Amino acid sequence: GRNGRYMGGRKKIRPITTYTWALLCALSIFTLPLKAEQNDTCVVKKVIIHGLDDAKKWAVSPLKWNSSQWLTFGGVSAATGALILWGDQWVYDKANTIHSPTLDKVSPGLEPIGHAYLAVSVSGFLLHGIIAKNNYSIETALIASESILLNTILVQAVKNTLGRNRPNDSGSTNPHVWNGPFFKGNSFFSGHTSTAFSVASVYAYRYRDTGWVPVLSYGLTTLVGLQRIYENRHWASDVLFGAAAGTATGIFLCYQWEKQGIRFYPSFQPQGAGLTLVIPIK
Repeated sequence: GRNGRYMGGRKKIRPITTYTWALLCALSIFTLPLKAEQNDTCVVKKVIIHGLDDAKKWAVSPLKWNSSQWLTFGGVSAATGALILWGDQWVYDKANTIHSPTLDKVSPGLEPIGHAYLAVSVSGFLLHGIIAKNNYSIETALIASESILLNTILVQAVKNTLGRNRPNDSGSTNPHVWNGPFFKGNSFFSGHTSTAFSVASVYAYRYRDTGWVPVLSYGLTTLVGLQRIYENRHWASDVLFGAAAGTATGIFLCYQWEKQGIRFYPSFQPQGAGLTLVIPIK
């Protein structure tokens, strides 16, 4: 049966892990030849400080949420809780009744949208920005990379704290098994879904005036979440909360970059290509 297929030792194929491509994205950014158009030329240090400042503000941002933001968080939490208590088992049972040979062939091709394909898209924005001398593309790649890194930290912290069993872990189909810190179980919440939304939200926000970009970005990432449920890798509540967390991270960083004056511009010299960092002096 379908369930038996996933209770066995099914080999999981991941062309490149979340940790690997997140690290590669960071290295590709911070090791680019950079220079500053001001007296202080320690640009790499300034870029790192900029990223750490964003991370600090992201970490403490709940302390500064307004009533609307807390209401949104409460709604997402309530919906997630309702799924955990009453909906996860129902969705699991229904998902295992819709399998077909066609969907079984399509499903594996959707999984890389949540990791490898994101790395390709972020790298594409960065290369386009450098080649086309497009500052906006470079900024988009940097924001997306930052979003990936912060989101990965959040996902792993929550997973390792709660220790929720994945569907069919140890032959169990019980959505209410939570093992606690550092024990087996890494279902809540979905890393693939959250990471995909952390990047999609950046693309959707930055190119919101181009109507098809938000539709395509959120549409593809929604398929990632559905694929995780279809493949019995996550409960529905894992996917819902992951999507919300990733979106919140991406949008927050977009706001931060709009408020800060740091800008990157492609620069070409006889000794090679690189980026020029411009930081307004106040």
